[in-house]
Amino acid sequence: MPVIGPEQPVTIEGVTRLPPEWGIYQDLIEDIPEDIGVRAACVGPHWTYVDAECGLGIALTCPGGTGPETAADPSRLSLKELACQAVSWNFIAASVGVAALNAWYSSPAVAKKNGMVIERKASNDGFDFYHQACTGKKVTVVGHFPMIERLSDVCELTVLERDPHGSDVPDPACEYLVPHQDVLFMTGVTLTNKAMPRLLQLSQKCNTIMVGPSVVPAPVLFDYGVDCLAGSVVTDPERARASIVAGDGSSGADIFKCGVQKMRLERPGWAL
Repeated sequence: MPVIGPEQPVTIEGVTRLPPEWGIYQDLIEDIPEDIGVRAACVGPHWTYVDAECGLGIALTCPGGTGPETAADPSRLSLKELACQAVSWNFIAASVGVAALNAWYSSPAVAKKNGMVIERKASNDGFDFYHQACTGKKVTVVGHFPMIERLSDVCELTVLERDPHGSDVPDPACEYLVPHQDVLFMTGVTLTNKAMPRLLQLSQKCNTIMVGPSVVPAPVLFDYGVDCLAGSVVTDPERARASIVAGDGSSGADIFKCGVQKMRLERPGWAL
């Protein structure tokens, strides 16, 4: 399978072997079984899905980057092969790859086995769940989430954003800010746009929480410094597919009305 990511990848049995600096991606891909088929994939205006034999995975559709949008007909690839697109520098292709990762890790059976908790339908998001624990602390959020300003009531809040507006700070400021924070919230899109590995290097002294429907709830991420994975699980695949094709769910909050439920997986022994 051709992969438009790291230079000169080595392909063994259809799965790309990546250079050491791509360790997060390699570990996520390697844990997917070889024999899971892909039924279909769809890149919608807001969300992308991959429908596999093990379940439906979603990711935010992330435009930008460079190179072709797809390497092959998804239905002719195994789920593990399709997940290799997560390393692509074309972020549409990478969105498909991350959705493929979620088709495995966010499938109800796998996520439950890994210890995830499906939140109540009326529950708040990860920011509200850990709201009081952030009181009086230095908190940085990567990505301007809806109504994120509510955290500023209890903490010293900084929002890093690739397209900053208002009081946002441009995301290259992560090099200067993140090492000095108490809590770091990261959008799941950082896996798609390749910001995650560096952010995790910078956040070794932080409590690090990944938030949003694109988050891949893989326990291996705990080995890289993630403390909590507050993501999503598709509980009604038919409804989710129809909503994504129709262009529904333009924000994270909306997608949770479209057959997708909030979930949370914490590193064993961790408490904020």
